[in-house]
Amino acid sequence: MDRFYRVLLISILLIGLAVFAAEAQKDEAAENYTKWQLPKAAKARFGKGGINAIQFSPDSTHIAVGSSIGIWIYDLKTGKAVDLLPGMSQAIAFSRDGRFIASSGGMLTPHGGGLQLWETATNQKLELTDGPFPAVVLHLSDDGKTLTGLNKWGNAIGWLDIETRQKDRKNIDDRSFEKIRRRHSPEPYALTDDKFAVGGQTGKIELWSTTTGQKLSTLSGHGGPLPPVEEKLAIQEDIHDQMFFPDAGVHVLILEFSPNGKRLASGSQDKTVRLWDTDTNEELAILQKHTGWINALAFSADGKKLASGSTDKTVNLWDTDTGELITTLAGHLNGIVALSFSPDGSTLASGSTDGTIKFWNTETGDLLPISITEHTKWVKAVSFSEDNSALVSVAFNGIIDFWDLKTSQKTGSQNAVHGDLLRGSTLSPDGKKLASVGAKATMFFEAGGLGATLSTQMASGRVQLTETRTGRELATLNETDGVMDPGNAMAFSPDGKTVAFDSSGKIYVWNTETGNSINISLIDEESVPENLNNADGNGNFVFPPGMMPPHITPSISALVFSPDGKKLISGNMGGKVQMWDAETGIALAPFLAGQDMEEAVKGGPGNFSVTYRDIIEALTFSSNSTLLAVGSNQKIRLLGSSKQPPLKDAPRGVKSLVFSPDDTVLLAGFRNGSIELFDMTTGERITTLNGHTATIETLVFSSDGKTLISTGQDGTILVWDWDKILKGSPVRE
Repeated sequence: MDRFYRVLLISILLIGLAVFAAEAQKDEAAENYTKWQLPKAAKARFGKGGINAIQFSPDSTHIAVGSSIGIWIYDLKTGKAVDLLPGMSQAIAFSRDGRFIASSGGMLTPHGGGLQLWETATNQKLELTDGPFPAVVLHLSDDGKTLTGLNKWGNAIGWLDIETRQKDRKNIDDRSFEKIRRRHSPEPYALTDDKFAVGGQTGKIELWSTTTGQKLSTLSGHGGPLPPVEEKLAIQEDIHDQMFFPDAGVHVLILEFSPNGKRLASGSQDKTVRLWDTDTNEELAILQKHTGWINALAFSADGKKLASGSTDKTVNLWDTDTGELITTLAGHLNGIVALSFSPDGSTLASGSTDGTIKFWNTETGDLLPISITEHTKWVKAVSFSEDNSALVSVAFNGIIDFWDLKTSQKTGSQNAVHGDLLRGSTLSPDGKKLASVGAKATMFFEAGGLGATLSTQMASGRVQLTETRTGRELATLNETDGVMDPGNAMAFSPDGKTVAFDSSGKIYVWNTETGNSINISLIDEESVPENLNNADGNGNFVFPPGMMPPHITPSISALVFSPDGKKLISGNMGGKVQMWDAETGIALAPFLAGQDMEEAVKGGPGNFSVTYRDIIEALTFSSNSTLLAVGSNQKIRLLGSSKQPPLKDAPRGVKSLVFSPDDTVLLAGFRNGSIELFDMTTGERITTLNGHTATIETLVFSSDGKTLISTGQDGTILVWDWDKILKGSPVRE
């Protein structure tokens, strides 16, 4: 009998251990956010998307973070993510009773950018009558029954009854495209019950009625001295890849109404916060303590405190009655992008482009122990480890992260930036080295993850080689003629020994082991004016010393080495494709065979180049070096064989390219976040991979050909199973 009970007891213990292990495994899977809401054929997602909005739940037990891939819900006791509500989220609003949470991504897109309504108890999305409407900013009525949304262009307002889920819409005729033909991005909005505010590039703010759709008034005050000409020339609007000139320094970047709608706060490039009376249009106060642009604002629930966040990486707390500064909160590594007070006003949450959300005691200014991480804004590059078991990634701000592909866990981080951001960067094929150009910069990211930024950049003028695992500087190249051009092109050779990059009308090819470098001049000497810095003939400043007009030397926008590392291909913003000997820098005859050659301007004797009519965005070689794929905003061209079928139905806006390891498929990443696969035998499109919500930055295969990695300007890395992607496709039948 004793033996029977012993066996029974052991059996019970074994069953208990098995149940415990199963529950532990279940809990571990539940906590592993990298597996949540994955697209088909994806194995993991690293990074949670850039921060666009933050909102406390009414009972202060949770906080919602609107990111470029969805709303993340965090438990405020533990700081752990408990759910992900998918769909690009630019604005968030909780219902007064906390039963519902609304989100919108500004535009109707395949990524769920329209208005979405979720039930918080179940985190289930509720169906809306007649589908969602787009909204870039949301406002909940005082009675908590009606949600109002203003669309991205400020020319339409939508209303949603939360209980019945019935919708209504009104067009703002005086803000139609017929009336306002040119809109600059970003254009900030704020919304309250009876009016909305629009900020402009000239420093002016317009107030409009939500009921009549008529303009009520214009507020003028933001301005001040413009930045120096050198700084003004460096300001970019990256969404169009163009220089951004008009009224630099006065652009209104953020607007926020007080809870009762009687006051409006505005923040600008002029580094001031201004308070306005929305009934009298009186400017109540000018708050001047920040040293950078103001791009985040939040009022406390009682309206007595205002928090302002800046590109100077600090948050200021203000008394709205006196205009006095209460305290300055410092601790973020990059600029502030979102702020939110807890309902009782005792806690302030601040989100930054450094990927973190910090919490502060508003009475003492102390940093609270809880924090939220991994909300990277923009992943620039990624490489596999030599054994394909891990990834190394680098973000725009120089943060290097290490990821274990077996456990889907982050195993470490390093900060390699030499400045505020990486102007250019490239990882060696084995991920052990990072080559980069840092810059001192002020950056404003438009919410929504669409890749739009305003920035001032002062590049360091040196290229740094960093050991990724330790963050240790291995070597530096200072002998450049200037700073990197706006093309920001950099590339490692396949053996990881050589780095190519562009700088002031030259391509530099730097052997990082020997320290030797060669430079290839791209300047057409015959096109250079005799008096470059007085080009208008009237003594007026045109270009600063060392800067060439873009028609003389268009910036290099893409670089790639051949698989054997002996050749270097460059593409520039003027559409020119050139081939160079990577050791000598001598121009070589380019790939002239292929499609669309009738579109190209072929180089004559001694001028080995092919020029198309739009910016070259991406270049990639097939593994056997017989084909070169050239991607531009207009189309994708294949050079190297006149027998190669052209690609069919390839959309515009390609930003990255890669051939599959066996060269049977060409993958193209686009501005809209999609990845298209093309059969190289027929040119037909095989399938589309959707999972990113913004521009595809890089596409990389593991050396064993089993895993595809994609990174995006949405701040995420997707790990794809290549066999699952191709299962049942024509290339495998």
